[in-house]
Amino acid sequence: MEKAGEDREGRADQRITTQAKWTFLVYMAGDNNLDGAALRDIAEMAKAGSTKDVHILVQLDRIEDQLTRRFRITQGGGFKKDCIESFGDTNTGDPQILYEFVKLAVDNYPADCYALILWNHGSGWWEDAKSRAAGPAGRRPHRPLFRHNFPQTHRSICYDDTSGGDALNNRELRVVLAGICALIGRKIDLLGMDACLMNMVEVAYQLRDSVNVIVGSEIEEPFDGWPYAEILARLSARPRQDAAALARWIVKNYLASYLGKDETVTQSALDVGQIQDLMAKIDALSGALLTSASPAADFITKAWRQSPRFYDDNYIDLLCFAKQLRKKARAEIQAKADAVIAALKPGKGRAILCQGKIGREVRGTCGLSIYFPADRINPAYRTLDFCGDCKWIAFLEKYLS
Repeated sequence: MEKAGEDREGRADQRITTQAKWTFLVYMAGDNNLDGAALRDIAEMAKAGSTKDVHILVQLDRIEDQLTRRFRITQGGGFKKDCIESFGDTNTGDPQILYEFVKLAVDNYPADCYALILWNHGSGWWEDAKSRAAGPAGRRPHRPLFRHNFPQTHRSICYDDTSGGDALNNRELRVVLAGICALIGRKIDLLGMDACLMNMVEVAYQLRDSVNVIVGSEIEEPFDGWPYAEILARLSARPRQDAAALARWIVKNYLASYLGKDETVTQSALDVGQIQDLMAKIDALSGALLTSASPAADFITKAWRQSPRFYDDNYIDLLCFAKQLRKKARAEIQAKADAVIAALKPGKGRAILCQGKIGREVRGTCGLSIYFPADRINPAYRTLDFCGDCKWIAFLEKYLS
């Protein structure tokens, strides 16, 4: 990013001419209350550090000094030692800023595989103010899982407080990731969401043409986020592993890092290539529910109540809902629910490669949520690719009316 008037620090020539196995990119939106957490995570990354086979690159926009910095993380380095470029404040919610960071990596730190980590607050697909009403049929929001302070605005991912609370919304994510695919000539191997609530059917479907594997949480994340030292040490030791193997390792280490810490967490790895098939099964279930939405309202409401719900009761665990739904439904709905349940079984070649959780509140969850609001539908939901291709939105409209 060359802009007139920007204050740059001394910049060493860090261009790498040889092809690495992996380039691991972390886009850190720290222009908010996560500034301190960003510095701690960079210190974790420096415990592993880049090698000839693995480049670890970070772009950090800080609220503390209103500067944006780029780093190539080295072993024993970190925030004070590894900065390769520094310039003025940026808007992490601007897709062009993300694109230019990745372009720097592709041009100067080429690799066989690319992992892109979006690091920040997240709110799933959501793009505007949430309803907090109790909803019809006497449905009462249960105690939310949130235990951490969230921004006042609720918009997808990579919030920037000093840029009017801007964030990367669903359309912008789809467009910028498509541009990144054009840069590298194929899909992004692994997209990590070190942020809250991002592992949703709708988000994965939105990004189906740009990403092979997604790793993230269907609920909120604690401030500690991912255990970068362990993740990157393993990647450096086994740089020939593919995206699926790396994703499984991230899930395993994320869960291990919260054992015994009294935190409720989930983490899952998604094979985005299987999302189309999962959507088709949700579409079939939606069609069956559409024909029964009014007479079956009671058992749908009961299934909703008895399933884990997140984000002020706007998101629901898909597997738990399908299992609850089939208990009282007629045969056609049971068959469609069974197909969804089967599609959510984790394993190689399935929509969910692996998943895990800690905490009673998320017992039985599958690591993938879907939008099912308590009362009325956020109009922005209708703009998603998922709503154009699946009858789930039609079911919601009929049921909630």
